[in-house]
Amino acid sequence: MKNRHGAGWEAFYQAHQTRAASPLLRRALGDECLPIGNGHAVDLGCGSGIETAMLLRAGWSVLAIDKEPQAIARVEALKAEQLSADLTVMHSPFEELKSLAPSALIHAGLSLPFCEPTHFTALWDKILSALEQGGVFVGHLFGDRHDWATHSAMSFHSQQAVEELCDGLNIELLRESEGEGGLVPHHWHRFDLILRKLVV
Repeated sequence: MKNRHGAGWEAFYQAHQTRAASPLLRRALGDECLPIGNGHAVDLGCGSGIETAMLLRAGWSVLAIDKEPQAIARVEALKAEQLSADLTVMHSPFEELKSLAPSALIHAGLSLPFCEPTHFTALWDKILSALEQGGVFVGHLFGDRHDWATHSAMSFHSQQAVEELCDGLNIELLRESEGEGGLVPHHWHRFDLILRKLVV
């Protein structure tokens, strides 16, 4: 499988394997990210496993999901590195997920845009259904001014569409940004989200 710019995902993982874990996820967890055993977390589109590893170190039980075999192999290696970690790995495209287990945290770092548009609503519904009361979603969506917005197999959202996705959730962060650069240089338009499911 190749990434959006034609390079193999393994080459991408190798090129960025020393990057820091997601600032957005670090913000959601707290700067110290101490092992506090907060329950079950899902890392949707776990990639090379940098955020999965951080969640495990912070005391979470983690389900890591990705459709790329190279990602799965890298995350499986974490089991050998962290023998006491509670890690489950699932090889699956977002479009084929049947459901997600109840979770206190669901992280989707730069991954949800790679869900096909016709399946996005169903995937978002699965995320919201899986979030426990008081649970937190942390992730990114791509905006409609993104360089890749003409790519028909990916999902992009206007600000209004993002706000509609947040309806009924407590918005702890909704930040829109736009610029040039990134791990793969391009013009990016992105929404950073930290959302909490209301306790009823």
